[in-house]
Amino acid sequence: MVNNRPKVNVSQCTVKPLRSRHFSTAHQAPRFASTPTQIEPPNPHNPNYKPKRRPLVEAHFSDEARQAFIHDFLVQLKHGRKVSRFCVFLKRGKALSPNAHTNIVAGDVIIMRVGQKDPETLVNMRPTDRAMVDYVFAACLHRIFRFQGPQRTLLPKELIIVRPRAFPGLP
Repeated sequence: MVNNRPKVNVSQCTVKPLRSRHFSTAHQAPRFASTPTQIEPPNPHNPNYKPKRRPLVEAHFSDEARQAFIHDFLVQLKHGRKVSRFCVFLKRGKALSPNAHTNIVAGDVIIMRVGQKDPETLVNMRPTDRAMVDYVFAACLHRIFRFQGPQRTLLPKELIIVRPRAFPGLP
């Protein structure tokens, strides 16, 4: 959802990078990218509070002058007996450059892994997640196209993808 990420005072935050998957307008193949994240300061009034990580994905998006808003939605991938969650970030605009990986969508697409225990926290993507993330991107292409294209449909809050078998080589 557009701009649903709360603003945090930058001077009180710690910034640490997380590995994400970047489907770029400039590179033909998707690549892992280091995405900076803001870590909220601890809350002195609530000792049980776990600080959240807020992604600063704006660093990866091109065409800032053409489209300023970044949209995001969650994807839940059920593969075999396991469940993996990802967050997809993208832009919507008619003047965006075509994605170099696939000409169906426009602009850059960033996919980040969501934590298993806390679904509101982003975690570091593992190198073995490459096949899963590429599968999620391919499965989301039709939704992204309908969102960006002439139909202009809404994005789901969470998209559930079911794959009957697990990915080979995953722990």
